[in-house]
Amino acid sequence: MRFRINPPISAKTIIKARQLGEIRYLTDEEIAVASRPAPRWTGFAHASPNTREKELRATLVEFVRRAYRQRLFISTQGSFSARVDGDSFLITPYQEDRGTLDVGDLVLVREGECEAETSPSRAARIHEAIYRRHPEIGAIINAYPVNATAFGVTGAALDSRTIPESYIVIRQVARVPFGLQFEDPAALAEEISHKRPAALLENDGALVTGADILQAFDRLEVLESTADAIINTCAIGKLAPMPDEATRELDRVFLKE
Repeated sequence: MRFRINPPISAKTIIKARQLGEIRYLTDEEIAVASRPAPRWTGFAHASPNTREKELRATLVEFVRRAYRQRLFISTQGSFSARVDGDSFLITPYQEDRGTLDVGDLVLVREGECEAETSPSRAARIHEAIYRRHPEIGAIINAYPVNATAFGVTGAALDSRTIPESYIVIRQVARVPFGLQFEDPAALAEEISHKRPAALLENDGALVTGADILQAFDRLEVLESTADAIINTCAIGKLAPMPDEATRELDRVFLKE
């Protein structure tokens, strides 16, 4: 099936998506764009990591494995990164099993280069652009959770106004047209903001951001559970979102710039 996810997940995504509306499949030209080789990086010699980097490596691996156990990451799919400082970040490697990842497998990216003899995730250019554009962001996840991805392969809107937690955590969910992540990462970075910390990438899963690793992971979990809840409502009727008065009050209390 013409999604950028593996066959079992594709099948589940189709089942979920059919409850939302017409499914959009990738064209041959779009598949060709997605199949291009991962960009090459110039390598640099990396000295022993400092204390902060060591701590981030341990925490990031812990949450990558947690995402794998919860089926938010599958096999080699899914990318998770964390900012080390203003010029560098750690990210999952290219085409390595997320379930067995260790601290030494993570790749340090710094000012357009990566540590020598490593291959960062293909999403690293996207993460780099987002970190550059948004200094307040400390962690980023690309993933293919079934329910959120079902929204990304249809025209259905993922409305976070289901319960207060969903609205507070994921706020407004951006929708990014297919191909932007490959052709113009800087333009994709512009789609992210304080009010839109998460995005559905058309036919390419979801992207979430956070101030740190925990917040980014929390947003991914809430995004997926919200998508699941909305799909389940299809069996009993139309979604009744929270009224405007309620969301305005939540904005006032929780969503200050």
